[in-house]
Order: sequence, then C-alpha cells, then structure tokens
Amino acid sequence: MSTPISDDSQLDVAVVGGSIAGCTAAIRFRQLGHRVAVFDKKTMDDRFYKRLCTHFIQPHAVPVLAELGLAHLYEADYSVPTKAVFVTPGGLVEGPGNYLPGDQDLFALNLERRVLDPALRTAAREQGVEFADGTSVEKIEEDDFGWSLHTRDETGSRVFRARLVVAADGRRSRLAKELGNPAESRPNERAALFGYFSGITTRPDRRSVFIMNERDLACVYPLVDGRTQLVLFAEKSRVEGWGSTEGRLPQFLEYFDSLPDAPSMGDAVLEDGLLGYSDYPSQIRQAVAGSIPFVGDAALSLDPMSGVGCGFALVSADLLARSFTGRSLDKTGLVAGLAEYRQQLEEVLLPHAEGICVDSLVDKNAASRLRMFKTISANPDLSQQYLALTGRMLLPGEFQRLLMRAMMTRRTAPLKL
Repeated sequence: MSTPISDDSQLDVAVVGGSIAGCTAAIRFRQLGHRVAVFDKKTMDDRFYKRLCTHFIQPHAVPVLAELGLAHLYEADYSVPTKAVFVTPGGLVEGPGNYLPGDQDLFALNLERRVLDPALRTAAREQGVEFADGTSVEKIEEDDFGWSLHTRDETGSRVFRARLVVAADGRRSRLAKELGNPAESRPNERAALFGYFSGITTRPDRRSVFIMNERDLACVYPLVDGRTQLVLFAEKSRVEGWGSTEGRLPQFLEYFDSLPDAPSMGDAVLEDGLLGYSDYPSQIRQAVAGSIPFVGDAALSLDPMSGVGCGFALVSADLLARSFTGRSLDKTGLVAGLAEYRQQLEEVLLPHAEGICVDSLVDKNAASRLRMFKTISANPDLSQQYLALTGRMLLPGEFQRLLMRAMMTRRTAPLKL
C-alpha cells in the first residue's frame, strides 16, 4: 500500500525502485537519519512479490537482514536456515562444520520472496520511510541544489526534490537509459526451469543440494511447511527439446528422478505451473553514473544459477549506505560517498560477477573440471573454502591460489605403496 508523501519539501534521499535493493537502501539511509522516499511504478500491496526468483540468500548477505530489523525472518515460520552441498564430478563437496571456521551462526537462508518482499516494505514503513508506489519517475534533472524528480501517478504529475537519487529500478533500469549507463551484456548459455512442490522428502539436515550433471546444475531447496523448490539450470537445447512450458513437467521430474543424489520424485505434486526463462544474459553497469549510484539488478544482474540476485541486492544497497556513514549529503559528502561506494562494489562484488560470467559459458574442459573437483572433494579444508567462495565470503582470486597450491601438492605427493 502507498504511504503518501506528506508535502513537497526537500527529500534527502529518493530511491527509485521498491524491490529488495531499493527497500534496503531506503531503510539503511533512514537509519542514518535522512528523510527517504521510495518511488515505484507498481502498486505494491501485501500480495505483491517477485515470482521469477530462486530466493536462496547467500550467507554473506544474511546478516544484512538483521541490520534491517528483519532478524525474525531467520525463524522456522519464515525460512529454512541451510548450507550448500555440492555433488560434483569429482565427489561430494560439503566441508566440515559451518561455512567458515569459527562462524557457527553463519548460514544461507531459503527465504521465499512471498515472505521477504512484504516484510521489507513493512520494515521500511515502520522505520519512517515514505512510499509513493504506483508512481513512475518520468524524468530527473540536476542543478546546484540536487535533483528534481518529475513523477506521474493516477492523480497526475508532481515534482519532488532530493539531495541524492538512488537507482534501484532493476535490470531494465530506466534511469540507466536516461543517464547513459548502458549494461555490458555477457552471454549465458543455460536456460532455467523451476517449481514449488509438496511430497518430496529432502535431507533431514535441511541442506540445499546442488547436483552437477554434465553441464547442468540441478538444485533442491527445502522450504517451510515441508515444501521443496526444484530448480534446473540446463543447456538451452535440452530444455527446448522438452517442448512447451506447459508440457515440460513429466520430463522435468524424470530428469530429477534420474539423478542418484536427488530425492525421489514419486510423490511430488507441483503447487502451480513451472516457471523459468530461456535467455537471460548477465548484465553489468557502472556503479555510479554522474552522481547517481546504482544498486541491485540495476548495477549487477547476473546468471541466476549463481544464486546471488537477492544477496547482491542486499549487500550492494548496504555498501552504498555504509559509504555515507558519517557524511553529509552536501556536495563534498556526495562526492566522497559515491567514490567510496564505487570502490567497495568493485572490490567486494565485481570479482564474483566476473567469475559468474565465466561460469555461464557451458563449454569447459571436462578433464580439468574433473581434476579440480577431485582435489576439492578430497581436501576438507579446501571443500570449506569452496563453500565460502560460492557463499561469496571468499574472493575468486584467493580461492584460485588455494586451489592451485592444493593441486600442486596433490600432484607432487609421493605415491603410497
């Protein structure tokens, strides 16, 4: 529901886009003491949420929820705290203990968007964020004072003023087009299908299982109320060969049933139709265009197989607000805060984005891949580091150094007779 902005006085921060990144940025700037408003062209009632999403919140992003006032979403009524287990060509990769040594409370979270999206908007309103949903931002203009936002809703047009505008308007960002911040597109050679099911018995430890099968990745996510989400990222030719979306369910279930490490599909009942996409290239934009920062999918919209969409939305918005901690929104503060945000995004998230883009290319050397995963699965410490990498808590370059060291050690170790 819309919370009307009370008057035309100066806003400190205007956030364009009311999804995960937009609400996160709004809450965090409000916590810094700023007057914040969120603008979204959609009308967002309690039933509105994004449906085309696998909702696996990576462990690097889970702590942000508590900072937003949403720690209750960790509880069993709302989500399933989980950990990834990878079934690879070289063996099982699950690592000892938790994601990182000594971090016993660190976990991933299977948190559905039907729960997360309304909870974020509620938290934002409760903390004083103003909302103008059902409102499109038609044009923005900058002057010495800040920004003018020319908006339109069902009652007509209206102009708002703000010191800082945050672009959180998603993969097809209108602000990016207006500001000349084009997306660099990277190919993604996989299609995806997923659905929500009852009647599937998952692991008693509630682990989320990721099964590598040839060039595909089959995912099994345990959800609240004994439900399960099944997700398949497969070569486009395989999915296209299954015919229309409406007729793909038998082949989809047969595929999972054929995997020895997947649960039985014998009693699986689909809640609704299968969802998915056939063409979803990764997109990378500049973190800042002019004096406007981009967060979430407006900055990085990546191959969903990586499972970073929700996490990167939370973390990018949090990085932006942290970059303005202790700074005013005058010209000096804006320049310094935006420079810090650009640097933080490039250091914290962009290395993962580059690795994800490489992994979206299906054609890889099978022998090298097998050797790599044999090395990882045979080494408990390296297995844990691999989970830290996929949980986005370890940078790809650091993992590559650890992997190469382990592979060299394995290659030069003396034979046991």
